[in-house]
This record gives sequence, C-alpha cells and structure tokens, in this order.
Amino acid sequence: MRTLKKTYIALLVLATIFTFATICQADEGIGISIEKVENTEGIDRCKHCGRFIKNGNVHRDALVIVGKQLEEGLYARKIKFSGGKERDQYIHVYIYRFEERKGGNYSVEKPAGVGFHMHLFENNTLKQIFVFDENQQALTENLFGIGKFFKRGGKWITAEKLSEEGVEKGLDVLVEDVSQGVEKDSGIHTEDVQR
Repeated sequence: MRTLKKTYIALLVLATIFTFATICQADEGIGISIEKVENTEGIDRCKHCGRFIKNGNVHRDALVIVGKQLEEGLYARKIKFSGGKERDQYIHVYIYRFEERKGGNYSVEKPAGVGFHMHLFENNTLKQIFVFDENQQALTENLFGIGKFFKRGGKWITAEKLSEEGVEKGLDVLVEDVSQGVEKDSGIHTEDVQR
C-alpha cells in the first residue's frame, strides 16, 4: 500500500512539473529569427515564401539593428518573445538589402534603401508575409510621398531609420495574428515603393 501511495505521489509531482514546464514554455512568447541574403547581386527568390527579390548590399550590422528594432516593437506591443525558431509561432525576417545613404540630412549622392520580408510561421507553416522594400526618394521624384516627406522632417534618413519604419509597419500587420494565435488572412502585405 505504501509503495502504491509513493508511486501515486511521484506521478502527481511529475505531472505537476510537466504542466508547469508547459505553461512556462508557452509564456516565453513568440520566437524571433533574422537572417540576411547570402547572394548580393541580381534578382533572386526568397527561400521562405518564393517571392522575387532584388538583392543589394546588406550592411554588416543590419542583423543586429533589425533584431533590436523587432524586439523593441514587440516589447512596446506587450508581446513576449524569445530567440529562435524553436517556438510554435515565430517571426522570421529575411533581409535582402540594407544600404546606407551617401550624404547628409539635406543632400545625398545616394539615398538609403532597405528591403526585407517578415514571415510569420506557426508550427513551421508560413501563415503571413509582410514585404518592405523602399529607397527613399526626393519629393520632386515622387509627389505621392509628400506625407512621408513631412513625417521625416524633410530630411534624408538613414537605413536604420528606414528599417525602423518598415519593422513597425510589419508588426502592425502581423501583430493581430501573433496576439490572437489564429490565421486571420493568409495574404501577402506589401509596403513596396518604386525605385
């Protein structure tokens, strides 16, 4: 009888530990994964969603910069996160262009340009895609961008600031699926600006 009682208590303790571990794992939130394209020349396909991308130079600090922006964006939205693809749900950012401007705030030889895909995966299945691809343009080249021109203070911004805008827009699109944990619509959302 005592052996049966000890076995029952041991099983109860193991069940409690397993339940607690599962709850703690669920509380760790969404995973984050960031990578950059290896090929820096020409047209290619995204290896995650198959969309065409025009590769460019990727700044050596792009992964760190975008990673920090993604973490700050999730934190501001009160969404818990942890590193890696080990989570049931994770955001993967695939950077294929991160080119710094050449020049200053009011005059440039070459404007900043950033291109990346944000993929939302659930159980290793692609659920949502957000595409950000922009080279900053002068107001005289694109009058439709007058809102962005004034929002940016009439200045040429850095690639870091441009990527921050893209990450924020991407999180605005993906956050509904992240916080609800359901697929609302599996379409592709783009923030594509003509070059």
